[in-house]
Amino acid sequence: MRTVIMLLAVTALLLWWDLRLKALQAVCRPAARRHLDRVVSKMAHSLLMLARHYGGLTVDLDQRLVTDVPSPTLICANHQSVADIVVLMDALRAHRLRFVAKKELARGFPAVSEVLRIQRHALINRRGDYRKGAKELRRIGRETRQGASPVVFPEGTRSRTGEVHEFRAGGIRTILGEATVPITAVAVDGGYRFASFADITTGLSSIRYRARLVGVFHHDGTKQGILRAIEQAESAVRAQIDRWRATA
Repeated sequence: MRTVIMLLAVTALLLWWDLRLKALQAVCRPAARRHLDRVVSKMAHSLLMLARHYGGLTVDLDQRLVTDVPSPTLICANHQSVADIVVLMDALRAHRLRFVAKKELARGFPAVSEVLRIQRHALINRRGDYRKGAKELRRIGRETRQGASPVVFPEGTRSRTGEVHEFRAGGIRTILGEATVPITAVAVDGGYRFASFADITTGLSSIRYRARLVGVFHHDGTKQGILRAIEQAESAVRAQIDRWRATA
């Protein structure tokens, strides 16, 4: 029953936000963007609170995500579910995050699609024209000069088992070609256990979602320097996932 209440509450909240954002965007798109920059982390926090209170989800966030992440920076994390986006928005509320996401999310997802379009996150067609994708990545790279922090899931897709896939360097290199900011590596775990609607309906009370800062890696902006920093980030994320699995 608690899970049903949670699903109804989340759906109602998303639909309400969706209507408000559509109305605000129709009046003034820049005002809608400024509004979201102020409240989007609070929206993410509300969703997490519902999952905790009604779904029984345990969320363990590293306090250093609040205190020790530089700004601007490029956030590099492994990827298990859409919950990763919500958690990072909540934890990194002091940062103006810009996610690299698949273009399919731009339509059909209440509130989520509006947030991605209004805030101009980088929406990439993974099977489309590479030049258009690279243009989007360069754009959010330039936004770091005004304080934005891009968020990249360099595995390229969600891990269905929680295992860390190989990090792909291309997108990160394209972004960092526009601005030399450090790479902040974050490890997440637990999201793969509720990645689908069917998973959620069985309940969240046995699931522990964790997110931890595992390192800040600086580089000199050269190809080799960036690749070395990406390799260090991947190794740090893998090591943290291995530690969590060893103590599970």
